[in-house]
Amino acid sequence: MERKDRGDTPARHCAGEDRNRRQREQGDHGFGGGMVNILALETSGEVLHLALRTDRTFISHTRTIGRQFSEELVPRLKSLCGEANLSLADLSLIVCANGPGSFTGLRVGMAAAKGIALAAGIPLVSLGTMDIIAYPLSHSRMPVLCAVDAKKQRYYCAVFKNGERESKDMDASIPSIADMVDGYDELLVTGPDAQKLVVLLRDEITKRGSKTILYIDTLIYRNYGESMIILGNKLLNQEGPDDIGSGPTYIRKSDAELSLEERNANNPPEEV
Repeated sequence: MERKDRGDTPARHCAGEDRNRRQREQGDHGFGGGMVNILALETSGEVLHLALRTDRTFISHTRTIGRQFSEELVPRLKSLCGEANLSLADLSLIVCANGPGSFTGLRVGMAAAKGIALAAGIPLVSLGTMDIIAYPLSHSRMPVLCAVDAKKQRYYCAVFKNGERESKDMDASIPSIADMVDGYDELLVTGPDAQKLVVLLRDEITKRGSKTILYIDTLIYRNYGESMIILGNKLLNQEGPDDIGSGPTYIRKSDAELSLEERNANNPPEEV
């Protein structure tokens, strides 16, 4: 996924900003270097991933909450910081997912992350959902197919090999995914919907007479919090923070946009 344009976080003087600046200049003296007090949140699907790393501790929560992010997210973020005896103003970096995934979940997650970044005067870094899913398997001996159910008999997906991308993010049907993986001897399929996809994809591969062997990552509720903290810190150092005006990455039009297009197509404007 291509990165969004990045710029400097707008200049603001907020509570905790001087302390956070000193932390960034001094670097992290625990957990391998980098920023201290990093908060990560992932809201692209039905599982909420939250993680907090400080110079003394690491706390991570993974919870299935459906699509109730608007009610659940901020209270859980505050509770997570409370476990580490921190306030949101004590954070020095916030990391979130930018998609693809649930339109509502991504909007809520990024809005919360932006609000915290602005209030605390700290940088925000957003990560692609497929990159987050792929990272725990970056040392896999075989290529990895990351997949999330996009509904409408389609999947958001991408292929990685040795931790590097081999494809862009796709909003693909089962036949299109079969085209994408054709030529690979074997693939490890991961993501919250890997098991469902493998059943459908194996049928399509068999029907075509292809030889690709699919293996399933059986960890459905894998915790991505630590991966996000590592990737976010790395990306901040390499490319700087997100532009605070950036938003989620959508590779599919929303139902509302599709409905509007359909109505306009069925009711073209009258010629004057």
